[in-house]
Amino acid sequence: MWQASAISDFELLETAIREVSYQIQLQKEREEQGIELPPQQETKHHFNPRLDPTILFLDIKNLTLLLEEFGFRVEKGEPLTIFDPVFEGCGSITVKNVSISLKVEVKKERVYRGGRETPRPVLQLAQFEVELEKVKLEFMETGADWILNAVLKGFCHQITEIVQENLKEQIVKQVHTVLEQVNNFVDANPDLLMHSLGITMKDLDETVVCV
Repeated sequence: MWQASAISDFELLETAIREVSYQIQLQKEREEQGIELPPQQETKHHFNPRLDPTILFLDIKNLTLLLEEFGFRVEKGEPLTIFDPVFEGCGSITVKNVSISLKVEVKKERVYRGGRETPRPVLQLAQFEVELEKVKLEFMETGADWILNAVLKGFCHQITEIVQENLKEQIVKQVHTVLEQVNNFVDANPDLLMHSLGITMKDLDETVVCV
């Protein structure tokens, strides 16, 4: 679905993390109902968080975003007079060769509750990078296209930097929101996550101490 552009990158990440939560909840329900699960076969790729604590790695390259025929209005900031030019029309924006890379790891965090220190597993964003090659913005049907597009061409580098920073900010905000929701669930059901990953708390490296 993601390759066919049916879902966005944000939805892909959220779906992947929610799938982990769903499988944990499903495991809990089966245990409560007394349903025996078939023993899992030994695999050569046993999850070992001390070697690699990564539980989710997303690497998107050469992604191109295109928005066509959007309406816009360009005018001077306040105060605006009747002599100041105003441009209205439609435009298109192309974001070329977007690369998004992020890694989520499982770590051990210590919290203090009621004066007692308790370890718990948490999912943390360990790596996050967003890069893009170029942003092309073009105005059409304004009556002064050649003037506006010439100005945009001169500020192409600055526009690209602004779009890249805004894109990075929006994605990381979405990721932290999803991770917070998942960690709230894990905090209430830590043993389910440990059982699902086939590890114990001793296998996790400690990273954060919360007081």
